[in-house]
Amino acid sequence: MSAPMSEIGILKPLWSRTDDGRWGINSLKGIMLKPQPGFDANYFKFVSDFGLLTTTPPKNIHDAFSALGTTDFFVKQSILPVIAWVDGETSFRCIGTAFLISCTGYLMTACHVITDPEDSGYGRVTRTDDGKALMHGLRMGVLIPISPAYGQKGHRFFEFEESWYWGEWKEGPLFHVPSRFEMATDIAICKIAEMPNGAAHQPLSLSLNSFVKGEQAHAIGYANMADIPIEIINGEPVLKFSDLDLYVSVGEVMDVFPNNYGEGKEVRTPGPCFDFSARIPGRMSGSPIFGGQGAVVRGVVSGSFSDEAHAYGVMLGPTVHLPLGGTRTLKAMMDSGSEGMAKLRGRGL
Repeated sequence: MSAPMSEIGILKPLWSRTDDGRWGINSLKGIMLKPQPGFDANYFKFVSDFGLLTTTPPKNIHDAFSALGTTDFFVKQSILPVIAWVDGETSFRCIGTAFLISCTGYLMTACHVITDPEDSGYGRVTRTDDGKALMHGLRMGVLIPISPAYGQKGHRFFEFEESWYWGEWKEGPLFHVPSRFEMATDIAICKIAEMPNGAAHQPLSLSLNSFVKGEQAHAIGYANMADIPIEIINGEPVLKFSDLDLYVSVGEVMDVFPNNYGEGKEVRTPGPCFDFSARIPGRMSGSPIFGGQGAVVRGVVSGSFSDEAHAYGVMLGPTVHLPLGGTRTLKAMMDSGSEGMAKLRGRGL
């Protein structure tokens, strides 16, 4: 049975370093996402109330500042807009949504968001013999809001240092047809720099469980976000404004495709996936899809059918076993605890 609208929300952890230097969860708080007036109950911007994530703040003052703010700030410090900037342009191109999965700056988005500059032909992207992308005069990254506790508004730009995605290159059948990247799954992992002052990035909690047919799921992302005007100050881009709107899209899982690859491929979305009856406009690709009534992230938005309430999400579970160079995997990083990644266990998660 689907949860009533009053229960739409997310379970928000507050991370910080513990006394022994390891990453740990200081507190967990459920944040209800209530539709603003005038919005449909299944697709909406949410009311932003002022509050605290904890009454026992971490020792690091910068982590404590992450616990003070509005609903909008609490969600936006974990769910981020993906932007690209080409040298000489006067705006950030907004190309999708991503979400943090570790305190040290690992994040997740859709693979086609990361390959967008090459697929769409802006910037100058070339490939090395081993398939790595070289971006000339092009910077990609995410925007993270500054806590209102600092007494100022704005965002920090964190550039992607590395990205990993999986698939293979297919040569064009004719000399005038370019080669193309065939994704094994529409998920990418990216790495940004750690937060300054020893503070934690604030990741969401992940689950390796699959969605099941008939279950409620909701995605949160930057739907139809317009490009952002910038100024160049000392060679660095600076935003002219800071109003970036998140939307919540709610639907029911209609079917699950766990063997969607090779001869078992049933739908166009690459890799193990599912479809759900949610409205997913442009720029929501890469958004987290929540299960367990918002406690955990189980999927990533891949694509949708225009303005119809029908979208596809990629399953998170199989991705955690894929290599991030060498033998390292997200599953190994989760188990080690060194990066500050949460994996919640429990019935229904």
